[in-house]
Amino acid sequence: MLEAITWNDYFITLAIGIIAYYLIIIGLYYPKELRSLISGKSLQFNPTGQREKERKLSRTDPTETDRFEELELTVAEIQGILGRAENMTDKKLLLKQLSEVLSSHPGLRDPAYRVAIGNYLSENIPKQTRHNISESELETIWTV
Repeated sequence: MLEAITWNDYFITLAIGIIAYYLIIIGLYYPKELRSLISGKSLQFNPTGQREKERKLSRTDPTETDRFEELELTVAEIQGILGRAENMTDKKLLLKQLSEVLSSHPGLRDPAYRVAIGNYLSENIPKQTRHNISESELETIWTV
């Protein structure tokens, strides 16, 4: 039975199968590009345009991501202050330093960020220093 199939028939069948396979893949995964190719529009590959499209899909507001970066920077600065404040006996000096850090990041005055930073401070100040901090003292940090 296999002797009846010639190499020419084999390669023609293989080529038709490969073309059909790739047409199905293109039709399933790239329908917009296929329609524009068929309609005669020029198909331009623009990787930067694709990256921007992916960015728009991955994040809704670019300022939100910037605020998260600002939040990370602020937490890193706060960690540095708390690391140096292990033996600090003056609680007012500690609160003043924290207030200066928070005042240099005005984008974090939104309630969600304030709550996150407040929770971080109320959890880490007693662990890393000898001071306990109250809610009213946390609020005074933001007022300056």
